[in-house]
Amino acid sequence: MTFRSYDLLKLVQDHGEELTLRKKTTAGTYDPATGSVTGSGTTDYTVDGYFFNFSVGLPSGDEIRRGSRRCVIPALGLAVEPDDEDLIIGQGDAVAVVSVSTIFSAGAAVCYICEVRE
Repeated sequence: MTFRSYDLLKLVQDHGEELTLRKKTTAGTYDPATGSVTGSGTTDYTVDGYFFNFSVGLPSGDEIRRGSRRCVIPALGLAVEPDDEDLIIGQGDAVAVVSVSTIFSAGAAVCYICEVRE
């Protein structure tokens, strides 16, 4: 699916919602005895975003797993950039960011397209 940056911004403006972008601020320490991570910290940021499903005519070789979709987040005025392993919380659930593509216009970041998975 191909979008112009303006189309993506209009999707968020017209149909988007307020979401929470949760970023890890400290990695923590792994305890092999318990199999858990302790001491990790997160910071939440409020962002506007729009979720959409993958389209049916993706190029061959791309693997789409159940629960995968994309989220558009405008870059204009955003305090942080989404990264792999961040969480996006909204629509009653939390999804993990798997990869991020940045859409540029005239050398400036306009929006981020995040592939997310439940």
